[in-house]
Amino acid sequence: MSSVEEGRRSPSAEEECLASPHWKERVQTSDVNQFTVEAKMKLAGASPVGRLPVLRSQSLRVAAPSLPAASWDRRPVQPVDVEAFFAAESAPSPSMALSALDLSSLSSEQHERLHGPVRARPQPRKQASKNPVKALLCREDVSSTYTERRPKSMLAESAVLGLAAKEDFASVALRPVSESTSPRLGTPDVLLLLVKGRRHVQLRVVSPSATALNSGDCYVLVAPAVVCVWLGAFANVLEQATARDLLLNKRKLGARADAQEVMLKEEAESDSDEWTLFWNLLGGKQPYAPAGPPDEDELFERACAHSFVAYGVDGERLKMLAWATTPSVQLLDEERALVLDFGAELYVWAGKRADKDERRRACLLAEGLLAAPFDFTAFALNPLSPLDDTRPRTGERRPSWTLLSKQSSSMASPLFRSKMPDWTDARSPTAPTSKDVAPAPPAHIDALPLVHATPPPVNLVLEGAALGRGDRWSDPVERRHYHVRTSDVRVWTVDAGVAKPVHARLGHVTSSECCVVQWKYALQSEGHRLGTGASTGSSWGRDRCAFFFWLGSTCPVAEQGLSALLTVQLDSERGPQLRVRQGYEPAAFLRLFAGGMLIQRATTSASSARLFWVRGEVAEEGCLEEVDALSASLRSRGCFVLVSPAGRVLLWQGRIAPEANVRVGQHCATLLLDRGLANVPMEPGVQLEHDGQESDEWRRWLSPRSPEAVSRPLTRSPRLFALSALAGALEATEVLHDTRSQFVAGMPFRQEILYEAAQPALFLLDAVDAVFVWQGWSPTPLEPAASARFHSHRRSALTLALDYARLLDDKPCPVSLVYAGFESDDFVHRFPHWTTDHEATRCHAAEGRTCVEDAETLLSALSRSRFSLDELMRRPLPEGVDPMRIEAYLDDKDFATALGCDKDAFYSMPPWKQTAAKKDAALF
Repeated sequence: MSSVEEGRRSPSAEEECLASPHWKERVQTSDVNQFTVEAKMKLAGASPVGRLPVLRSQSLRVAAPSLPAASWDRRPVQPVDVEAFFAAESAPSPSMALSALDLSSLSSEQHERLHGPVRARPQPRKQASKNPVKALLCREDVSSTYTERRPKSMLAESAVLGLAAKEDFASVALRPVSESTSPRLGTPDVLLLLVKGRRHVQLRVVSPSATALNSGDCYVLVAPAVVCVWLGAFANVLEQATARDLLLNKRKLGARADAQEVMLKEEAESDSDEWTLFWNLLGGKQPYAPAGPPDEDELFERACAHSFVAYGVDGERLKMLAWATTPSVQLLDEERALVLDFGAELYVWAGKRADKDERRRACLLAEGLLAAPFDFTAFALNPLSPLDDTRPRTGERRPSWTLLSKQSSSMASPLFRSKMPDWTDARSPTAPTSKDVAPAPPAHIDALPLVHATPPPVNLVLEGAALGRGDRWSDPVERRHYHVRTSDVRVWTVDAGVAKPVHARLGHVTSSECCVVQWKYALQSEGHRLGTGASTGSSWGRDRCAFFFWLGSTCPVAEQGLSALLTVQLDSERGPQLRVRQGYEPAAFLRLFAGGMLIQRATTSASSARLFWVRGEVAEEGCLEEVDALSASLRSRGCFVLVSPAGRVLLWQGRIAPEANVRVGQHCATLLLDRGLANVPMEPGVQLEHDGQESDEWRRWLSPRSPEAVSRPLTRSPRLFALSALAGALEATEVLHDTRSQFVAGMPFRQEILYEAAQPALFLLDAVDAVFVWQGWSPTPLEPAASARFHSHRRSALTLALDYARLLDDKPCPVSLVYAGFESDDFVHRFPHWTTDHEATRCHAAEGRTCVEDAETLLSALSRSRFSLDELMRRPLPEGVDPMRIEAYLDDKDFATALGCDKDAFYSMPPWKQTAAKKDAALF
């Protein structure tokens, strides 16, 4: 029977089910068809209209826009007369020139010397007055005026004085409560806001006409007496949630407190009074554009970040501070006044500690900029018409619907806050109430610095001296070169509490033991003379000594302590002592063995082959680490050395293994032949094996493995970022491996980095051809507040991963979320070896997280702020829902159905009544 026939097997029941012609009817609809805009458009049969041609054809690097001419400054600020202001100050007295002769002219009578001791003499006693009234007048502790003494009260002193005042408050004209208190300079009567975006939703003022609408976005129409939210048929979930949340801040948008709230959906258009009012405010119903392509939201977000100019007040002029960059709260200085130009929106930032005159000049200059000619040709898109580039970008005056508003940290409108992706709640004076709880916007982490960050070079510092990788180091500041010369290396192994010296050249250690390594070295510095460039070398310095105590991965804790004590006893030179873990050896430590370090397991069978993973990209820093002799241990991104029981050495090369790692594998295999392996007679020669083309000798010891899903060779080393929130906001810190170099590394990170972190942890892995977000597990159930905070961090991590993947110079790569315990083979093969953690598997299986999820689809689902009553009645709850405030995620209709009253009546109840009502409605 042939090998092909041997591999045949009978089809399983699942395969027979899939082979049936009706198998598609039993497969559930994917979530992609329910949440993504592209799938909705396909189901509806709508064809997208391509817009934003400028963004697709040219780069977003724009030139600095020019300020308008000085002729528009029609309201000059009167300069302050400094001399007149300080006229009341007294003139300084003229200076006096004194000489040594003038000192003798001073009268000695005014400065008599004391001759002899001075004795204090008692004053004569005065006779007291016999008049008691006169005696009282002479006393200082008796007041001659009456002071009213009020009894102690719980009220403040200002409140007591206010009650005692006799002012006529009827003559004071107070402003009606219904009027908006937001500081505005020039808000149009009708304001139309475009709500567009996929990750960081942008709010932009557009022309208040029906032609500005389109089916792919949401719009908010603001008038003094009514606020209308128009939801496009193909708007994404995040846009709809943002548009609904704007109703909570309608007063800060310019509407009255009692303004009518209208919610309109495009697919449910009718002839009702609400729709008639909406079209009348827009000047009548007119045809509008259909939805754009699915990637239009991302292009719009990028373009908006490059359509912004910030000006500072410099005397009576505006000085440009920033342009074509993403606005940030770091620009909003509380010590100064600024003018922020977004095209159709002009904001005057008034810092709390800014000079009053500077704030007044900023307002006047902003009004002049509004009336001046404009030129937006340098912007990435036309801010007056973001989705229609046919509108002219230049003109004599901005449209009448342009917004001019004054903002501060305590009175910032939602429209202004949306321009700053890193705006936090600490700057916002209004915190979300329990009536409407939307998912908190994720803390924005700028992915651009992470993408372009350059890791620092490897540098070991001992006794204040930089040793680099253990051979040399170049100081760019002092422009000096340091050379390292190794004079002696000694090694002791600690096994069963006994220290045994071993040959230093061997470098063969066991993962179950500890080693103490003594390194003696010397330094030589070399510089260059200025001008001539001649070398200014010096002689070798004093002899130095350092100790490393190396700990194997399975070394007992008792032997780890013995190795530390042995290091102290051997260190007679009082040199530095470093603790080194298996798998995290520094480059200088590996250089002590010249690429011949070999880490083997304690128990091995003499009749079976042994497999070693090749570590490193520099030949002198190579290392062989033993792994399970199974085909599942092989990785296409690395090299492995197989030693047969007969001493035959085979070097296996993965399909996309970096060239540097292949060279290290050849070097380590050659050293293994020279130095030998314990109890194994070595045969001469190294046999090369290639992935997928193994010889019979190789297949004799390892069975053929299933090929990996490899997309393309590695062009750079993978990168790993730890996402932590120890300081409150989520921060990304790059994890650097100890032997990084200018060469490409195939598998620089180990599984222990992920699983030894404090759980639940979040990591971002840039695997060159894919981006992963790894989510840890929670050993114990999280508290409601901690659970909501962690879900917010998840949204931030997913947003960062999508932004990071979009900014990569490589081809577009997928972004996925991986759960601990359920890692896919594609994720596992990025690491040299992997062991499944059963605790993580159990925790995530209990929560229903058993597969890898698409990041974009999951982020859209996590960004929902409203759920139906049926969804909130199921257990477990949808991700991101606060279990202590489930009712807050219901809309008004479902809220009344479940609790029997509206939100205002419910939240006016005492807390115990609210809890009882939620228990009765099964929302607790």
